[in-house]
Amino acid sequence: MRKSVKFIAVVAIAVIAMNKFGIKTMKKADFVEHQTIKTMNIGIDEIAMDQDACEEAAQKIIEEGRIEGMSQDAMAKEIYAHIFIHDVVESLPGFLQNNKFVQKAYNSTVNGIDLEDFGDTYIRQIAYNAIWVIGSIFG
Repeated sequence: MRKSVKFIAVVAIAVIAMNKFGIKTMKKADFVEHQTIKTMNIGIDEIAMDQDACEEAAQKIIEEGRIEGMSQDAMAKEIYAHIFIHDVVESLPGFLQNNKFVQKAYNSTVNGIDLEDFGDTYIRQIAYNAIWVIGSIFG
């Protein structure tokens, strides 16, 4: 668990640094802005923190046509990352939970997992991939 928390901290620092240097403006492809985007919300407790369960959920969402423009793999990683962050933050000691960045990450998961057509920003997709790898190693 300590290694995963350290890795999350490194990822967080990298994301903060990228934001500071203007990379936060990286969004989805421009063509997305000209289309109607479908969104959906999954309750944070509806899916177990298990990569197989996240892949199954993503497959079902895609088959039902609820979200488009994302691969099953990318969607599973986004779902898993939100659940992972939520569970990790809840397991941290109180003084760490009160950290501004930790609170921001946690608050993004409290109301569930928001998915939308074509996925999230590139920066967040990088973070989702990193968290997926952490889950593969320590899960």
